Amino acid sequence: MGAVDAAADRLRTLLAAGRNSDGGWPYYAGRHSRLEPTSWALLALGDFGAAQLFQRWRTSEGLLVEPELSRVNYAFNAIAALAIAASEPASNGWIDAPSIARALLAHRGERVAAHPAIRQNPSLQGWSWIDGTFSWVEPTAWCMLAVKKLARTAPHAGARLDEAERVMRDRACVDGGWNYGNPEVYGKNLPAHVPPTAIGVLALQDRASDGMVQQAVAFLEREASREGSTTALALSWLALSSVKASAEPLVTPLVERLSIAEAMGNLAAVAQMLYVLQQHERHAPPAAVML
Repeated sequence: MGAVDAAADRLRTLLAAGRNSDGGWPYYAGRHSRLEPTSWALLALGDFGAAQLFQRWRTSEGLLVEPELSRVNYAFNAIAALAIAASEPASNGWIDAPSIARALLAHRGERVAAHPAIRQNPSLQGWSWIDGTFSWVEPTAWCMLAVKKLARTAPHAGARLDEAERVMRDRACVDGGWNYGNPEVYGKNLPAHVPPTAIGVLALQDRASDGMVQQAVAFLEREASREGSTTALALSWLALSSVKASAEPLVTPLVERLSIAEAMGNLAAVAQMLYVLQQHERHAPPAAVML
């Protein structure tokens, strides 16, 4: 058995051990099931039980709400929609992924007043993490991707995607890529970070020839292994694969993270790693993130 297959087997064992009786996954074994790790586990395993759990979490609005939080997390709903779409027909029609993506269109991040110390256009509205908060890079990118893949023809989708892309352009860092919110504060350029940059590339993979996206890809190629966390490596592999750039150099450092991932026990990161290694071994494009 090769190193990738062996790592994947150990990751499956870890996910199986950490699963809750309700069919979902927590961030850490023994805690309540949460939307993000359950979505990544559904992506990695295509498991019917996770889709059943999502059906129980669905609100009349069509979005998913974790009982522990009692409020919608828009980014994680987008990931859930992508995971459900990728797992069909395993989810057996329990929940309709496009309906989640369409419901996301009704929500916007809050406008805030301009501040002279921060270089950004605060009138632009992408998506926020939760209601009543500002548009951040990660929820905007995840929701863009879900809408592009699953609800592009819905009413107002085109206008929402256009504005969201303007948000991403407004927030791009000078050195390529994105951080979590602002590219410049008090006249100082802020650095990009790997995870939000990878998510941004995923969201803009249909703009691969755009200079902003090319800069972000170059940033990932330069920095993903250096940042080196399980999530940074896994998301970068997905992002680079989505624009047909070489993600192969990230596989070995990802496998080398196995013992650290096991020791830390973050099941969302474990599921991300398993999903990527499985896609790599199948020589298959990552179905959940390809447009």
